[in-house]
Amino acid sequence: MRSMNFLRILFPSPFKIHRLVEVLSIFLFLLFCGLSIYKFGKFLPEFINDSPWILLAQIVVLLLISYITADFFSGFVHFLGDSFGNENTPYIGPAFIFPFRDHHVDPKGITRHDFVETNGNNCLVSLPILLYCFFAPIEAGVFPWGRTFWIFVLIGIFFTNQIHKWAHQDNPTRFIRFMQRKRWILSPEHHQVHHTRPYDTYFCITTGWLNPILHKIGFFPTIKKFVHSLLTFVRLG
Repeated sequence: MRSMNFLRILFPSPFKIHRLVEVLSIFLFLLFCGLSIYKFGKFLPEFINDSPWILLAQIVVLLLISYITADFFSGFVHFLGDSFGNENTPYIGPAFIFPFRDHHVDPKGITRHDFVETNGNNCLVSLPILLYCFFAPIEAGVFPWGRTFWIFVLIGIFFTNQIHKWAHQDNPTRFIRFMQRKRWILSPEHHQVHHTRPYDTYFCITTGWLNPILHKIGFFPTIKKFVHSLLTFVRLG
């Protein structure tokens, strides 16, 4: 019996391994986000002395563009998870595709997820970009705008699943409801469009700002047709 318990500790179930990966991913994500902001922030004083108001305006614009970009990525990944593969797809099926498909079967399921289960996967897929932003050399005398942009985007992506969860909660906090009414984050009413059959539009789940635009130009149906055409060409070739 003791030997069996020892083996379980050494070789935990796949679920426990994934849980451990999620916890570690969240820890590393928050750690390197903080370190990156501190590292890049040390460059600010020399630029503030030159033109503080211009620098402030640049940061505000960068935050806005980053937030919109995070919304687009949330929609694109959501679209991929809903449209291609299945829960049996090797490597990504159980951890990434299954949650998207199961969400349509049980929309309230996300509200029963704890903080780790809600946000772990987003942190995991964000880590490679985050680590590059932190460790890659920075050119002297030049503020790292590009990397700051990606840090802000990744922070937006980090909050995406939490925002999505709030959109499905029956009684979120008053502050969250206020942000939803102002459309600063995804609202339940806006997100309900996606949860109407056939679930093929309004994929963006950070703010949803891009959903009407992408729907009007037929962005996702065009991508889907292109991918299917490409796969058909590859098979025939």
